[in-house]
Amino acid sequence: MLDELGRILSVAPRERLDAHRLIEDYMIAANVAAAKALEAKKAPVMYRVHEPPAREKLVALKDYLETWGVKFALGQVIQPKTFNHILEKIGEVDFRPQVMEQVLRTQTQAYYAPDNHGHFGLALGSYAHFTSPIRRYADLIVHRSLVTAYGLGPGGLTDDEAAGMERIGESISRLERRAMEAERDTIDRYVAAFLAEKVGEIVETRITGVQNFGIFATVAGIGGDGLLPVRDLGGEYFRFDEAARKLVGETSGDEYAIGQVLQLRLAEANPVSGALRFELPEGRYAPPPGKKPERVLKRRGRPPNIRHQGRRR
Repeated sequence: MLDELGRILSVAPRERLDAHRLIEDYMIAANVAAAKALEAKKAPVMYRVHEPPAREKLVALKDYLETWGVKFALGQVIQPKTFNHILEKIGEVDFRPQVMEQVLRTQTQAYYAPDNHGHFGLALGSYAHFTSPIRRYADLIVHRSLVTAYGLGPGGLTDDEAAGMERIGESISRLERRAMEAERDTIDRYVAAFLAEKVGEIVETRITGVQNFGIFATVAGIGGDGLLPVRDLGGEYFRFDEAARKLVGETSGDEYAIGQVLQLRLAEANPVSGALRFELPEGRYAPPPGKKPERVLKRRGRPPNIRHQGRRR
């Protein structure tokens, strides 16, 4: 929330009401109807394609679930309800957020194309974007194709556009990813500017990514991705368990995994880069007197882009 001069007043998640869900259901129904209407005329369609998860991602999910004692058969036909059944099976357990994060990472990225491969996430055979002409060029392509196919007047799809649907799909998919990155970077900078006045304070965070060089966490209720380097976790060596996506202290047995909620000190907030850095509340640990610190891994990295944005179906 900004004031008239562009200064940040507050940062909070956007509330999602039942009315929003109702409108979204109508929009999805309209998108399906538009795709089927074009198919009935054998006219060009710019589909919103969301393919099933790749096998290597399913194998990674299987290995991860086994660390929690949850069975996942690779031989079954994978459908959206398959993942819902996994969450139903585990119930309301402490590690449910971690499993939900890993299920999200299993999904592929949607894209635009004239060839129909279905929409896995929505379990739909034909799906095109039709309901947001101001926001997306893909919607305009569908509108123009409908105008031509049903003889609705001028402004229809040209022959050149119809012949270049594959190229157009690749272009708008690439530009969509660029726009999402720009949006994310902008939000990160606003959040970092807002949090710059809170450096040194203890904030509640949730782990969103774990690598061998550190932990990525997001400030609860505000957002913004920050790094807690593994070198600041203590004098002991932390082993990275890739299958379980967690860091494990070899001496203490302390574990850091995706989904965990941590109280961390905000050590740095850079409004220019949008970067945040965290520390443990006690500050950086030191080894006992007379004992050399064990080896820790040092690398730089960027938090994984795993934000789920329901409006980008």
